[in-house]
Amino acid sequence: MSEQDGSTNSSRTTTRNGPRRSRRGWIIAGSIVGVLMLVAGTKALVYANGVGGHGWRGHMNAEEIADRIELRVKYALSDVDATAEQKAQVTAILQAAATDVHALAGGHSAAHKQLREILTAQTIDRARLEAVRADGLNLADQASKRIVQGLADAAEVLSPEQRAALAEKMEKRHHWHDDGP
Repeated sequence: MSEQDGSTNSSRTTTRNGPRRSRRGWIIAGSIVGVLMLVAGTKALVYANGVGGHGWRGHMNAEEIADRIELRVKYALSDVDATAEQKAQVTAILQAAATDVHALAGGHSAAHKQLREILTAQTIDRARLEAVRADGLNLADQASKRIVQGLADAAEVLSPEQRAALAEKMEKRHHWHDDGP
């Protein structure tokens, strides 16, 4: 029933004016922080694995990855009143995630080699090509899940206020805006 025929919808009123709107704001803010942390973490992991970026070329070894993540965490958490213990926990969590993702690089390299073999053969083996594609998606899914797990674990170390401050810092640095509806 609609408001035009005399009935009222109290849940709609509550959503616009009451506690539900506040909860919606926290959900939106939490989602934004989650996305920002995902982007930052993914970027850090990609750079840690030597894929492009501001003077970093080639693949990095495990020690270089660990050092790079420690530096990035120290910088990212410098303005959000994170304690030394929080910084150490976040660093350890993201280093473990990076190590796990880095371990998947061999599968990625093998897939590239297989693709080259398939596509340069006299005839294209479509079934094998499809198998390599499916394996590649599985590998990407494993990496994505591990990155998200690491980011969620790292986010739980910080307070909601620290996560909000981190999101604000990232928005200012990267000029990110919420242009949505």
